[in-house]
Amino acid sequence: MKTIIHIIDQSDGEIMNIIRQLQIAYKLKRTLRYNTTRNFDVHSESVAEHVFSLFFLAQYFLPLEDPNRTLNVELLYQIMLFHDFGEITHGDVPYHVKTKEHEEQERKDAIAIFASFPWPLAQIAHDRWSSYAAQQGPEARFAYALDKVEPLFELLDSINEKTLKRIKFSYQDSNGKKMLATEGFPIMRKFVEVAQRDMLKRGVFWTGE
Repeated sequence: MKTIIHIIDQSDGEIMNIIRQLQIAYKLKRTLRYNTTRNFDVHSESVAEHVFSLFFLAQYFLPLEDPNRTLNVELLYQIMLFHDFGEITHGDVPYHVKTKEHEEQERKDAIAIFASFPWPLAQIAHDRWSSYAAQQGPEARFAYALDKVEPLFELLDSINEKTLKRIKFSYQDSNGKKMLATEGFPIMRKFVEVAQRDMLKRGVFWTGE
Protein backbone atom coordinates (compact mmCIF):
# COMPACT_ATOMS: atom_id res chain seq x y z
CA MET A 1 0.00 0.00 0.00
CA LYS A 2 2.83 2.40 0.78
CA THR A 3 4.24 1.83 -2.71
CA ILE A 4 0.88 2.59 -4.32
CA ILE A 5 0.44 5.80 -2.36
CA HIS A 6 4.02 6.77 -3.11
CA ILE A 7 3.54 6.37 -6.86
CA ILE A 8 0.20 8.18 -6.92
CA ASP A 9 1.77 11.11 -5.08
CA GLN A 10 4.77 11.33 -7.40
CA SER A 11 5.24 14.32 -9.66
CA ASP A 12 4.70 14.26 -13.40
CA GLY A 13 8.45 14.36 -13.86
CA GLU A 14 8.96 11.33 -11.65
CA ILE A 15 6.27 9.35 -13.47
CA MET A 16 7.73 10.31 -16.85
CA ASN A 17 11.08 9.04 -15.64
CA ILE A 18 9.52 5.66 -14.81
CA ILE A 19 7.94 5.60 -18.26
CA ARG A 20 11.34 6.19 -19.87
CA GLN A 21 12.85 3.43 -17.75
CA LEU A 22 10.14 0.98 -18.80
CA GLN A 23 10.55 1.99 -22.44
CA ILE A 24 14.05 0.49 -22.43
CA ALA A 25 12.44 -2.92 -22.93
CA TYR A 26 10.71 -1.60 -26.06
CA LYS A 27 14.08 -1.63 -27.79
CA LEU A 28 13.69 -5.40 -28.03
CA LYS A 29 10.92 -4.78 -30.57
CA ARG A 30 13.52 -3.12 -32.77
CA THR A 31 16.02 -5.93 -32.36
CA LEU A 32 15.48 -7.90 -35.55
CA ARG A 33 16.23 -11.54 -36.25
CA TYR A 34 17.49 -13.39 -39.33
CA ASN A 35 19.78 -10.55 -40.39
CA THR A 36 16.85 -8.44 -41.62
CA THR A 37 16.28 -4.68 -41.59
CA ARG A 38 13.40 -2.28 -41.02
CA ASN A 39 13.04 1.45 -41.62
CA PHE A 40 12.85 2.84 -38.10
CA ASP A 41 12.37 6.37 -39.42
CA VAL A 42 8.73 5.39 -39.96
CA HIS A 43 6.59 4.10 -37.11
CA SER A 44 5.36 0.55 -37.38
CA GLU A 45 4.35 -2.05 -34.83
CA SER A 46 2.93 -5.52 -35.26
CA VAL A 47 0.11 -6.78 -33.10
CA ALA A 48 2.50 -9.40 -31.71
CA GLU A 49 4.90 -6.63 -30.65
CA HIS A 50 2.01 -4.92 -28.87
CA VAL A 51 1.20 -8.18 -27.06
CA PHE A 52 4.83 -8.49 -25.98
CA SER A 53 4.57 -4.99 -24.51
CA LEU A 54 1.49 -6.00 -22.53
CA PHE A 55 3.32 -8.92 -20.98
CA PHE A 56 6.27 -6.73 -20.08
CA LEU A 57 4.20 -3.90 -18.58
CA ALA A 58 2.15 -6.41 -16.62
CA GLN A 59 5.32 -7.28 -14.70
CA TYR A 60 5.36 -3.70 -13.43
CA PHE A 61 1.69 -2.83 -13.01
CA LEU A 62 0.26 -6.13 -11.76
CA PRO A 63 2.02 -6.13 -8.35
CA LEU A 64 1.02 -2.49 -7.87
CA GLU A 65 -2.64 -2.85 -8.85
CA ASP A 66 -3.07 -6.26 -7.21
CA PRO A 67 -0.76 -6.25 -4.16
CA ASN A 68 -2.78 -9.00 -2.46
CA ARG A 69 -2.38 -11.26 -5.50
CA THR A 70 -6.07 -11.96 -5.95
CA LEU A 71 -5.88 -12.19 -9.75
CA ASN A 72 -5.31 -15.50 -11.51
CA VAL A 73 -2.06 -14.72 -13.32
CA GLU A 74 -2.21 -17.71 -15.66
CA LEU A 75 -5.72 -16.71 -16.73
CA LEU A 76 -4.64 -13.09 -17.16
CA TYR A 77 -1.69 -14.06 -19.34
CA GLN A 78 -3.88 -16.28 -21.51
CA ILE A 79 -6.34 -13.44 -21.99
CA MET A 80 -3.57 -11.04 -22.97
CA LEU A 81 -2.08 -13.59 -25.35
CA PHE A 82 -5.28 -14.34 -27.28
CA HIS A 83 -7.21 -11.06 -27.05
CA ASP A 84 -6.14 -9.73 -30.47
CA PHE A 85 -6.11 -12.98 -32.47
CA GLY A 86 -9.25 -11.83 -34.26
CA GLU A 87 -7.07 -9.28 -36.06
CA ILE A 88 -4.95 -11.92 -37.81
CA THR A 89 -7.11 -12.11 -40.93
CA HIS A 90 -8.12 -8.52 -41.63
CA GLY A 91 -5.71 -6.53 -39.48
CA ASP A 92 -5.95 -3.99 -36.70
CA VAL A 93 -8.41 -1.09 -36.90
CA PRO A 94 -7.74 1.84 -34.52
CA TYR A 95 -10.58 2.00 -32.04
CA HIS A 96 -11.54 5.60 -32.83
CA VAL A 97 -12.56 4.56 -36.35
CA LYS A 98 -13.71 1.00 -35.61
CA THR A 99 -17.34 0.34 -36.56
CA LYS A 100 -19.86 -2.32 -35.57
CA GLU A 101 -19.12 -3.96 -38.92
CA HIS A 102 -15.41 -4.11 -38.05
CA GLU A 103 -16.22 -5.64 -34.67
CA GLU A 104 -18.48 -8.27 -36.22
CA GLN A 105 -15.84 -9.16 -38.80
CA GLU A 106 -13.24 -9.49 -36.06
CA ARG A 107 -15.57 -11.74 -34.07
CA LYS A 108 -16.09 -14.03 -37.06
CA ASP A 109 -12.37 -14.08 -37.80
CA ALA A 110 -11.54 -14.95 -34.20
CA ILE A 111 -13.96 -17.88 -34.21
CA ALA A 112 -12.45 -19.18 -37.45
CA ILE A 113 -8.88 -18.76 -36.22
CA PHE A 114 -9.50 -20.55 -32.94
CA ALA A 115 -11.41 -23.35 -34.67
CA SER A 116 -8.27 -24.06 -36.69
CA PHE A 117 -6.23 -24.79 -33.54
CA PRO A 118 -5.79 -28.31 -32.14
CA TRP A 119 -7.87 -29.33 -29.15
CA PRO A 120 -7.90 -28.27 -26.31
CA LEU A 121 -6.05 -25.09 -27.32
CA ALA A 122 -8.94 -24.16 -29.60
CA GLN A 123 -11.36 -24.04 -26.67
CA ILE A 124 -8.95 -22.29 -24.30
CA ALA A 125 -8.09 -19.58 -26.84
CA HIS A 126 -11.74 -18.99 -27.73
CA ASP A 127 -12.81 -18.82 -24.09
CA ARG A 128 -10.07 -16.33 -23.19
CA TRP A 129 -10.83 -14.16 -26.21
CA SER A 130 -14.53 -14.23 -25.35
CA SER A 131 -13.95 -13.24 -21.73
CA TYR A 132 -11.85 -10.29 -22.86
CA ALA A 133 -14.45 -9.18 -25.38
CA ALA A 134 -17.20 -9.35 -22.76
CA GLN A 135 -15.04 -7.97 -19.94
CA GLN A 136 -15.89 -11.00 -17.83
CA GLY A 137 -13.97 -11.08 -14.58
CA PRO A 138 -11.20 -9.02 -12.98
CA GLU A 139 -8.47 -10.57 -15.14
CA ALA A 140 -10.24 -9.46 -18.32
CA ARG A 141 -10.76 -5.97 -16.91
CA PHE A 142 -7.08 -5.68 -15.96
CA ALA A 143 -6.05 -6.84 -19.44
CA TYR A 144 -8.43 -4.34 -21.03
CA ALA A 145 -7.08 -1.47 -18.94
CA LEU A 146 -3.47 -2.35 -19.72
CA ASP A 147 -4.34 -2.70 -23.41
CA LYS A 148 -5.50 0.92 -23.41
CA VAL A 149 -2.53 2.17 -21.38
CA GLU A 150 0.22 0.41 -23.33
CA PRO A 151 0.00 2.53 -26.53
CA LEU A 152 1.12 5.57 -24.55
CA PHE A 153 4.43 3.82 -23.90
CA GLU A 154 4.70 2.93 -27.59
CA LEU A 155 3.85 6.42 -28.82
CA LEU A 156 5.94 8.50 -26.40
CA ASP A 157 8.74 8.60 -28.94
CA SER A 158 9.82 11.31 -31.38
CA ILE A 159 9.12 9.07 -34.39
CA ASN A 160 6.19 7.02 -33.14
CA GLU A 161 4.15 9.96 -31.87
CA LYS A 162 3.75 11.24 -35.43
CA THR A 163 1.27 8.41 -35.90
CA LEU A 164 -1.32 10.27 -33.82
CA LYS A 165 -1.68 13.04 -36.37
CA ARG A 166 -1.37 10.64 -39.30
CA ILE A 167 -4.38 8.62 -38.13
CA LYS A 168 -6.19 11.74 -36.82
CA PHE A 169 -6.23 10.62 -33.20
CA SER A 170 -7.27 13.41 -30.84
CA TYR A 171 -6.86 13.90 -27.12
CA GLN A 172 -10.58 13.24 -26.74
CA ASP A 173 -10.21 9.93 -28.59
CA SER A 174 -7.41 8.94 -26.24
CA ASN A 175 -8.72 10.22 -22.95
CA GLY A 176 -12.29 8.98 -23.12
CA LYS A 177 -11.44 5.34 -23.72
CA LYS A 178 -8.48 5.28 -21.34
CA MET A 179 -10.35 6.91 -18.46
CA LEU A 180 -13.14 4.36 -18.70
CA ALA A 181 -10.71 1.46 -19.01
CA THR A 182 -8.61 2.44 -15.99
CA GLU A 183 -11.55 2.91 -13.62
CA GLY A 184 -10.53 0.98 -10.51
CA PHE A 185 -6.85 0.90 -11.48
CA PRO A 186 -5.34 4.02 -9.85
CA ILE A 187 -1.73 3.36 -10.83
CA MET A 188 -2.47 2.88 -14.51
CA ARG A 189 -4.82 5.88 -14.36
CA LYS A 190 -1.98 8.00 -12.95
CA PHE A 191 0.31 7.03 -15.83
CA VAL A 192 -2.41 7.83 -18.38
CA GLU A 193 -2.98 11.28 -16.91
CA VAL A 194 0.72 12.13 -16.78
CA ALA A 195 1.57 10.81 -20.24
CA GLN A 196 -1.37 12.59 -21.83
CA ARG A 197 -0.49 15.87 -20.15
CA ASP A 198 2.99 15.57 -21.62
CA MET A 199 1.59 14.84 -25.07
CA LEU A 200 -0.91 17.69 -24.85
CA LYS A 201 1.78 20.12 -23.80
CA ARG A 202 3.91 19.18 -26.77
CA GLY A 203 1.05 19.28 -29.27
CA VAL A 204 1.29 15.62 -30.23
CA PHE A 205 -2.43 14.90 -30.58
CA TRP A 206 -4.41 15.63 -33.74
CA THR A 207 -6.52 18.77 -33.31
CA GLY A 208 -8.36 18.83 -36.62
CA GLU A 209 -5.86 21.09 -38.32
